[in-house]
Amino acid sequence: MTTKILWPLFLGAIWVSTSATARNLPEDSIKTSATQAKHHLKKQTLPDSSHLPMVAVKRSAIIPGLGQLYNHQWWKLPVIYAGLGTLLGSAINNYYYYKKHLVVYKYYRNMTTVKKDVPEYQLYTNYKKTGITLTQLENAVNGAQRDTQFYYLCFAGTWGLQVIDAYIDAKLIHSYSMSPDLSIKLKPRLHLQPNGIDALSTATLTPMICMSVNF
Repeated sequence: MTTKILWPLFLGAIWVSTSATARNLPEDSIKTSATQAKHHLKKQTLPDSSHLPMVAVKRSAIIPGLGQLYNHQWWKLPVIYAGLGTLLGSAINNYYYYKKHLVVYKYYRNMTTVKKDVPEYQLYTNYKKTGITLTQLENAVNGAQRDTQFYYLCFAGTWGLQVIDAYIDAKLIHSYSMSPDLSIKLKPRLHLQPNGIDALSTATLTPMICMSVNF
């Protein structure tokens, strides 16, 4: 009987204490906490419907990296321009190599006399002295032409990839919740792998890498 009486009194005391604590909190503090919680939820978990993927696509298609800036991913710009610059520079170098050696190849094939005022005269003379054959020179010309086309294709492909990257990131921002707690952790560990099915069989320690994704 005593226990039945004490339980309501105990719960009532807890309720009174909680109510008094809530009344003692400043009103500004309560409003600030609610505003911060609402802002955190909106900023961190809700998608942004005003962020348009096609805007990112159009900007990246016109100027590489502009779509990434629209997605607030400025750190991708050095990677994009380093890749495009390297590919374009390689394509231009191979193109000049191809044009120069094509002229020398034509002199070789036609067996014409090269004048000293021709820009390729020195290269032609060096190849003649070193015994470069017409077949070797033809292979060099074909290889330079192939490499030029390859680097131009890679340049165009990289341009297209950064457009796709801008679209995907913009789509994620537009349609999906992005958690700030997204992380990937890699941890090394040793796994005991039995060499047989019976309890007396030996076992081998196998190194492994465990990956955990937090989202």
